[in-house]
Amino acid sequence: MNNKPLVTVLLVTYNHVSTFEKAIESILEQKTDFNFKIMVLDDASTDGTSELVRMYARKYPEKIVPVIREFNLGGIQNVFQALKSIDTKYYATLEGDDYWCDETKLQTQADILENNEDCSFCSHNSYRRYPNDELNPKNNTLFINKKVKSGKFSFPKKICRNQYIEPHYSSRMYRTSCLHLEQVKNPIMVCYDIASMFWFLHFGKMYYIDRVMSVYNFSYNGVYSSKDSGTQHYMSANVINEINKCFDYKYNSMFLDFFKKKIYVSWNETFRIKYFVKKKRLEKIYNDLLDKYLKKINRKINSKILFEFTLPLWKGKRICMEVRREKEM
Repeated sequence: MNNKPLVTVLLVTYNHVSTFEKAIESILEQKTDFNFKIMVLDDASTDGTSELVRMYARKYPEKIVPVIREFNLGGIQNVFQALKSIDTKYYATLEGDDYWCDETKLQTQADILENNEDCSFCSHNSYRRYPNDELNPKNNTLFINKKVKSGKFSFPKKICRNQYIEPHYSSRMYRTSCLHLEQVKNPIMVCYDIASMFWFLHFGKMYYIDRVMSVYNFSYNGVYSSKDSGTQHYMSANVINEINKCFDYKYNSMFLDFFKKKIYVSWNETFRIKYFVKKKRLEKIYNDLLDKYLKKINRKINSKILFEFTLPLWKGKRICMEVRREKEM
């Protein structure tokens, strides 16, 4: 076995005291014919997670590199600063409230990337679990539809299952040579889950493995999961807008269709953006659409439902009507 690590595992954590040990043990249990190291990125936790990180670092000094932030940097900067110091051929990602459930995960993904030079990263399927909401109909379901089989995916021309899937953050192993930090205009491109997918697809293909090797715990406590559906749609659309901008609107038609899956854009506005708007005006138009949607969310939050009615149509479509009264401030 070569002593130099082949893979760096980024274990990203903040206030995960109740789940951290499960996460790090799932990494330590990995069986590989190569060395790997674990870089634990603790973003100044206040619940005792930092003490657990130190304890594990003392127990496994040859394996674990503790990075305990003195001040909270936020999720993006916490990861971005760590990416600058990766010196291994590959790196994998995991958050402190999730865990791996297959002890051959790292070996399997490294072997695939070693044998597929055209692939910039590798991913697999995951289980979705709701530890605080076990009656949720999505509890213990697959993150990716089981109809999606193992194979390679290129940068999509449109957002559909045959061209685009979105494996969970816990499932990914990246080729470090495709990171290209010198080209990054916005750190979200290499740190945020959806954005990093498109970034690496820009430099190579994704090899997807039709096998469950990680568990995603939806806790309702995250920056995204704790928000209402309207705010989540706004956050997702905002990230899609940033990705589109970082690629200098090279893939604008596809990203507009993706953007529309999160917030409504009229048919005539869609046609105008796709075919008639000059590139230099696109940023303002997207920002205006986001601002308009955010105002709509705020109006909804600051009002009370008096009456609502839903009429089912076809193919899952519905006509919905609400009568609201503004709340007294």
